Amino acid sequence: MIQSLQDAVLQPERDAALKQVADAGRFANVYVGYADKTAKFSKLEGIPPGYDPTARPWYKQAVAAGQPVVTPPYVSASTGKLVVTFATPVVRDGGVKAVVGGDVVMDTVVANVKAIHPTPASFGMLVAKSGEIVAHTDDKLTLKPVTELVPALSTDKLAALIDAKSPMEVDVAGSAKLLGARAIPGTDWMVIVALDKGEATAGMRSVLIASIIALVLIAGVAAIVVWGVATMSLRGLSTVRDAMDAIGSGDGDLTQRLPADGNDEVAQIARAFNTFADKLCTIMRQIRDASESVRACRRQYRPVAPHRIRRRQPRADRGLDGRNHRHRQPVRQLSATRQRIRHCRLARGGGWRRGDRGSHHHHGPDRKRLGQGLRHHRRDRRHRLPDQHPGAQRCGRSRSGR
Repeated sequence: MIQSLQDAVLQPERDAALKQVADAGRFANVYVGYADKTAKFSKLEGIPPGYDPTARPWYKQAVAAGQPVVTPPYVSASTGKLVVTFATPVVRDGGVKAVVGGDVVMDTVVANVKAIHPTPASFGMLVAKSGEIVAHTDDKLTLKPVTELVPALSTDKLAALIDAKSPMEVDVAGSAKLLGARAIPGTDWMVIVALDKGEATAGMRSVLIASIIALVLIAGVAAIVVWGVATMSLRGLSTVRDAMDAIGSGDGDLTQRLPADGNDEVAQIARAFNTFADKLCTIMRQIRDASESVRACRRQYRPVAPHRIRRRQPRADRGLDGRNHRHRQPVRQLSATRQRIRHCRLARGGGWRRGDRGSHHHHGPDRKRLGQGLRHHRRDRRHRLPDQHPGAQRCGRSRSGR
């Protein structure tokens, strides 16, 4: 709006244009200062006599910048209120012909800043790039350094805050705040919004809690469904287990069979079990039949066996007594021969030696008996076990036959 007055203020009838812009923009006063130190105002109340516009800060700042500027807050000479001035130079033919300005009372700026209120504990503020607070919800902080409110917000961090892609977390009066800033085009101001972290993330927390609850419910339903499907799928396997337990306990019914419908692994196990049970039943029938045959044979031969045993027992005893008598007689003869030889040696005071002629003449019969006894002894030793000698066995059989 101030820039639109650049051509109008160079015309003779400029008072109407200044009043129109002042009313439309709700400016406290709209004016123009010329290089020849003259000035025109939309409102003349409070303008001191001999007012020199070229000496005012707004005029000097606009001329020095060569573009539209916004001055820092200052006390207006006409109203005595804290105002800021929006000023723009009027350049013609390479020189500054005039500077157009409009005063905005800080009450209006503060009202606009107070409208920035996203959450109950959040606030907005207008800060100059030099670090001074231009507008705040607390009037006492106006024109104060921003570090009094936010100690961590130094000048270099202010510049970095504008280009930051994510909010900066700082501590403001013991409360965690998330700061975000945007520069105001055409000015050296920036608007900063301080969001309360707890309130800003409350929605996210509620969504997160709702998501967790939904996830738990879905997981529970899924677990129930999986459990049901697994139970139905493994029901046949449980039947196989129960059947095997029944058989292993010793009271199982071998005629039991399992349902083998389907082609899954459980059905294959059931069919294998049925085949095993069939083979086991066949083996048990064979064992039963063999046991019945043995029992029948035992009943058939039970009356005959004792009679045969009693009839053959005396004959066997007599045979053993006769054999023992025949084989004990040579032993007794050998013992008697040895005894006579011992007596002869004692009688002669020594004993005969082989090759002694005298002893051979007197003891010839004794030597003959001794040789017969030794021969009988050797034969008796060879036939000490009559059952192991073929001749003795034949002899025994012939005698028993007779």
